[in-house]
Amino acid sequence: MKFNTEAPFWQFMGTLARFTGLNVVALAAMLPVVTIGPAQAALYNTLFAYDKNDDINLVREYLRRFRREFKQGFISGLLLLALIAAALFGLGFWASWDTDLAYAPLIVMVAAAVVTLVIAEYIFALQARFANPLPRQWKLAALFPWRAFGCTLALIGIDIVALGLALFVPFIRVLMLIFGLSWVFYAKSLILLWGFRKYGGYGEVERTTYVNANSGM
Repeated sequence: MKFNTEAPFWQFMGTLARFTGLNVVALAAMLPVVTIGPAQAALYNTLFAYDKNDDINLVREYLRRFRREFKQGFISGLLLLALIAAALFGLGFWASWDTDLAYAPLIVMVAAAVVTLVIAEYIFALQARFANPLPRQWKLAALFPWRAFGCTLALIGIDIVALGLALFVPFIRVLMLIFGLSWVFYAKSLILLWGFRKYGGYGEVERTTYVNANSGM
């Protein structure tokens, strides 16, 4: 029997293997937590490049882009972690007060938590897509989600579905660790690219270059 590597099944298996490799290196980059910023920025950057050229070497592209995105992503990641910590502390603090005086600040903290959530959806994708200084990047991450509200809802919806499946279906949890995270980010990258095209440019689009196209993972 002739072995045809161009058959749809083997093409799919090849793509699955490449995304598995990408998933492993991305998870390893996120493990220290403080590197979650450059890890996500590099992942989005790699997937944006994949959308243009699906023959790129995903692992090598990711490692190269991780180094390139590290400084700005690291700073943004620390700032985002600080915001999340502050929002969680504020919610816990005011929720523990059994008094009417706590209602107003609790509402403020809920609003702050929502803003932090939508910033987290965009901050590293904007870094990956556009060449902007850090202050402008954060301004865009705070304003763009409300302009592209449908896009924002879609991104949050993907996160909720993925998180729900991972929490309540053990088999999906295993798949998420093997290759699922990269697929979730790929789905989100397609929505982000659509949103960026629909609502206009927000800075110079970073010039896409490729390393070792057609060379495997």
